[in-house]
Amino acid sequence: MVKAFRLMPHFGASLRNVRITAMTLTASAAAEIDNIVFARNGFVETRVGFALELYLLKGETVETRLALCSMLRDYHALFPDRLSHFLKVDANRLTKVQGEAYIDYYEDKAKSLPSSEPMDTMVVGYPGKRIIDEPTPLSISFSAVGPDPLRPLGGSYICAYFPAAFVAERGYSILLDMTKRWGAMVETLHGGVGYSLLLEHGIFSGGNAADITILPALKRFPGLDFSDPGHFEVESDLRDGLSIKSINWLTVLGDNLVEKLGDTVMLQEQLGSTCPIYPFRGGIVIQAGEEPQLGDVNRGLVLDDYRRVAQALHPVRFEAYRRGLFPLPAPLDPIEETLSWVRRFD
Repeated sequence: MVKAFRLMPHFGASLRNVRITAMTLTASAAAEIDNIVFARNGFVETRVGFALELYLLKGETVETRLALCSMLRDYHALFPDRLSHFLKVDANRLTKVQGEAYIDYYEDKAKSLPSSEPMDTMVVGYPGKRIIDEPTPLSISFSAVGPDPLRPLGGSYICAYFPAAFVAERGYSILLDMTKRWGAMVETLHGGVGYSLLLEHGIFSGGNAADITILPALKRFPGLDFSDPGHFEVESDLRDGLSIKSINWLTVLGDNLVEKLGDTVMLQEQLGSTCPIYPFRGGIVIQAGEEPQLGDVNRGLVLDDYRRVAQALHPVRFEAYRRGLFPLPAPLDPIEETLSWVRRFD
């Protein structure tokens, strides 16, 4: 079976027919996906690719910060010649990557920064290694933050982007294997992996007006996630910090959330055979079907496995938004549009 979608011109996106075979993301289809961008007034605000997000605890500890640096090394090993710039702690200008020295720098910071001081990192691979003011599908960042009276869980996360061409070359298993390995390296709360709209790392959606451009894509293609960990973390941690943003092809649950749902045996019975559960130390990964899917509301392409996962995880979904994920102009209501998106599989 072949699946296709077309992005409409008034969305400011590239006009291409993207065809993905049911079980294989081909190199040609991946190239099409990597060329999809959403632009406004000639400025590219987001693009399509794969995202891996993990939310975690104990971001104030040296052990957690060094584990996050180890994840940077894993990512660097995948793209050793393509990562071009990194952001030093407390800097406002990017520095050129010279081998793995930037990871040594981050590890030194992980050991020397006071636990009360947040540690934020960002590494980017720009095309041609020249800085451009738009999202790139090669980037990774983490924020390691300790608890405070207003945010008792601290609000730490790591987010990595992957071009579709890389996933097509290496296979979906690399996403699953990396998710399980990274999830076991820290005290994981929850997370997700799969197709996503990619934003500029370090910026995300909180400070721009991109969402009026990309909201139609989120409405049409339910398999697309919205990669904005910093903004979501602030919204959720002020409440309980334990609830998930949404589901994706891979949905990660720490042991605390698994306990809220019962146990893995009950959960697997509810999900069925097409949505396997993979354990790791400290949690599980739920896979929604054999491959990531985009779906297409306009063409009636529904995502039954995604829907099964969403229904099973409904009790641990976050909905107590104060501002919403999407800063939108009137008459659109940001909270209403956010809830409409998180409930898209209901």
